[in-house]
Amino acid sequence: MLDIEKELSRLYDLRIERIYPVKNYYVIETPEGNKILKNMNFSPERIMFVHGAKEHLYNNGFKNIDRYLCTKENKPYIFINDECYIVTEGIEGRECDMNRTEDVIRASKALAMLHKASKGYVPPENSLVRDDLGKMPVYFNKRLEEIKRAKKIAQRDGGKFDYLILKYIDYFYELGQDALNKINRSKYNEIVEKSRMEKSFCHHDYSHCNILCGERETWVINFDFCSFEIKIYDVANLLRRKLRKCNWDVKEAKVIMDAYTSIEPITQEEFEVMKIMLQFPQKFWRVINKYYNSRRSKRGKSFMCRFNEVIEEIEYQKKFLMEFNFENMI
Repeated sequence: MLDIEKELSRLYDLRIERIYPVKNYYVIETPEGNKILKNMNFSPERIMFVHGAKEHLYNNGFKNIDRYLCTKENKPYIFINDECYIVTEGIEGRECDMNRTEDVIRASKALAMLHKASKGYVPPENSLVRDDLGKMPVYFNKRLEEIKRAKKIAQRDGGKFDYLILKYIDYFYELGQDALNKINRSKYNEIVEKSRMEKSFCHHDYSHCNILCGERETWVINFDFCSFEIKIYDVANLLRRKLRKCNWDVKEAKVIMDAYTSIEPITQEEFEVMKIMLQFPQKFWRVINKYYNSRRSKRGKSFMCRFNEVIEEIEYQKKFLMEFNFENMI
C-alpha cells in the first residue's frame, strides 16, 4: 500500500489522505474528492483506445462518464510493480434499478446520448482497436456449434442434468439456427457499413452496475469492453436485461424504445436485426456452455436454477417475439 501511495503521489497531482480497498479497486481520498484506482488486465494500447473513446464522448457533450485521470506526463495509465493501473474520478450514485421505470427511462436516454456522442471517433495512434462490426453471424454460428458439442457431451454423460438439457436442446438450437438464417437475409451488412462510416461505438457492457443514478444525473462507467459495433447491440442488451425481469412484457420494451428513440432514431432495418438478436438463445448457450466447461466439482445447484429460468421464459419469449414489431414500437 505504501508503494502505491508513493507512486501515485509521484505520478499524479494528488494530495492523498488515505487509500483503502473496496471490492476489486481502491478508493483514494483527497481534499478534491475521492478517486478510484483500478488494476487493469489490458495492455496500454487497449487502455489508449478506451481513453480516446471516453475523451471523444466528453468532448461531444456526453460528460457523465468515469474519465481516466492523466499523469503529469499525460498518460491515462501507470505501472506499479509491473502491473497496470488507471485512476478515475469517484462518482456518487446508486446502481440503476431495472425494476424501477424511472431508472429504466434514465438508462435508455443515457444510452441514446452516448451513441449520439460516439459518432466520429478516430482512435489514437498506436492504440489497440476493438472492432466487432460485422461479426454477429460469426458469433451466432460459433455458439450454435458449441450447442451441438454440448448435445454430444450430454448424450455421452447421461446424467440427470444431461437428460434435462437433451429435452430442450433441439428447440433452442433450431431457434438459434432460425436467427442465423434471418440475420443472413437481413440488412445487417448495410447497417454495419453505415456504422463504420459514422465511426460510432458501443459501451458493450451496458448493465445495471455500470449505470449510476444520482439525484439528477445519470452516469455511465466501466467502458473496459467498448468497441466499434452497431448501436442496437447495446439496445438489445438493455432490453434483454429488463425483459428477463418482467416475463418479457412487451409494454416494458416499449418504455425503453420510446425513451431511446426520443433522442436517437432506430430504423426499421435496425429494429429487425435487434429483434433477431433477442430471438437468439443467448442465455441457454451461456448456461450450458459454462456447465460443460466447468469442473464437475463446481457444477452446483446454481446451474439447475439458471437452466430452469431459461425454460420458464420459453412461452413468454414466444409471445413477446410475436408482439414486438416495428409498427408497435417506433
